[in-house]
Amino acid sequence: MGSETFEQVMVLLKELAVLKVLDSAYEANPTEGEDAAYRVRRQRHGEITAEITALAKHNQEAGSNASV
Repeated sequence: MGSETFEQVMVLLKELAVLKVLDSAYEANPTEGEDAAYRVRRQRHGEITAEITALAKHNQEAGSNASV
């Protein structure tokens, strides 16, 4: 994995960690006012997961092309 890709993944993983803390706090004590924010965080979680998957796939493809 290239260093730029690695840095991108690390930033995304840090964001996931923050979202997890916020979600855990909400799940421990759900409030009606936080419902919308929780849904937005869950959506962002999915987006981040897709971004990491795309970066890994791109990196894998780049590695396969470099060895040809």
